[in-house]
Amino acid sequence: MGATAWQVGPDGGVAAGGARVWQAGSGGDGAVGARVWRVNVDRPERPGWWHCLSAAEREKAAALAEPLARRRYVAAHAALRAVLGELCGVPAAQLAFGTDASGRPCLRSSGGGSDFNLEGWGEGSDFNLSHSGEVPDFNLSHSGEWALIAVAAPGGRVGVDVERVRDDFDHLEMARRMYQPEEAAQVCAAGPGASLAEYFRLWTAKEAYVKASGAGLAGLRDVLVRPEAGTCAESRGGSALSRSLPGSQVPVRWLDVAPGYAAALVTTASTPAPRTG
Repeated sequence: MGATAWQVGPDGGVAAGGARVWQAGSGGDGAVGARVWRVNVDRPERPGWWHCLSAAEREKAAALAEPLARRRYVAAHAALRAVLGELCGVPAAQLAFGTDASGRPCLRSSGGGSDFNLEGWGEGSDFNLSHSGEVPDFNLSHSGEWALIAVAAPGGRVGVDVERVRDDFDHLEMARRMYQPEEAAQVCAAGPGASLAEYFRLWTAKEAYVKASGAGLAGLRDVLVRPEAGTCAESRGGSALSRSLPGSQVPVRWLDVAPGYAAALVTTASTPAPRTG
């Protein structure tokens, strides 16, 4: 599939093919490791990609009116199956997906325990293997020519978001309407040359947070993102929390995907946050 694997280190550094794993504390429940794969979804399509998709995935792809959107969907979901199939020791076409209690996509296993071979999961890393009866959590995001696939070790949850930075809307007005007051002030203070990128970095962190926590998009406005430094551009990481849920703070890491893109990663413990909408 031609994916680039990242592992995120404790200092926030992200490098293609790196050997570091980001270990993020999650409310005293221990560290949660995550790996992120970057996929160029504009690569020439291969026949095997379509055939490894489920009937539901093919139907959704076929319903997309634009050929480019259809190709990108197929490439992203075929890459997701390739990554998860390799990690779990299951042919990509045989993976079955469902939804968890909070509506997030998840791997489905038949029977009471895990049907997946997780031996060697995280080999050479610090991933926690103690939950060997569980399947890994995953998250997929794609925008423009790039997709990100994030996978957390069993017992953790992960959210990732990538967005192509675009200027076809009034981002300052959107920040005033959608963001917390201190976030909107942060975007405005970034200045004309940097405020748009700051807006999207905050947005990706919020999206990654609600995807990892299970809060749902209705909870997006309730999320507060705080970079380690004054702005996201000056920070490799920060924190995100739901203002209405005490103890909901989790770490955020921003990822440098490609010029003109913003992306963020959030990991948390496996217990989902209550949905806010």
